Amino acid sequence: MGANDFFNELAEKWDEINRYPMEKLEIMLDKLGIKPGDTVLDTGSGTGILLPLIMKRTGAENIYAIDAAEKMTEKAKSKFSGTAINFITADVLEYPFINVFFDHIICYSVFPHFEEKRAIIKKLSFLLKTGGLLSILHSSARAKINKTHAHIPSHGINSDFLLPAIEYIPLFNRNNLKEEIVIDNDDMYMLCGRKVK
Repeated sequence: MGANDFFNELAEKWDEINRYPMEKLEIMLDKLGIKPGDTVLDTGSGTGILLPLIMKRTGAENIYAIDAAEKMTEKAKSKFSGTAINFITADVLEYPFINVFFDHIICYSVFPHFEEKRAIIKKLSFLLKTGGLLSILHSSARAKINKTHAHIPSHGINSDFLLPAIEYIPLFNRNNLKEEIVIDNDDMYMLCGRKVK
């Protein structure tokens, strides 16, 4: 069983067992500078925790929410039915976005679960418009995230660790991303890079 099985099993009760600090997430998203009309990709969107916050900043029709776990996407769709959000169930590495490029790509609480870090950064950088921002966000400290994952014995989640933000900067730079926000402390984790060409 892989990570998708893990998330599919928990999708229905995910929002009950996970409490997210919405006020902190508002502060984090404020730092990204999302503007009305910006096109945003919420990668690993899950049950759609960030979607109402993104909708406040840009129109729902400009939001793409992608997740590889179909039951997580189903849960998000049920929560946001009637909106114009573009929901996609697919592996972001494999999904062929046709003539769509983004002003913002956000990976909230998902980056450790990507097995191929080099490939995912390359793909997400490609999907950004020049001047667009890729943001890896966690509303908890890296040590807490890694400890939580280490105690999940099944599905391979226990090896999904997050490295210090500065260790990903060379990978960003090799993919035309210039680091703009680097916060890796006891309160949150933010690594944001601007596409320079």
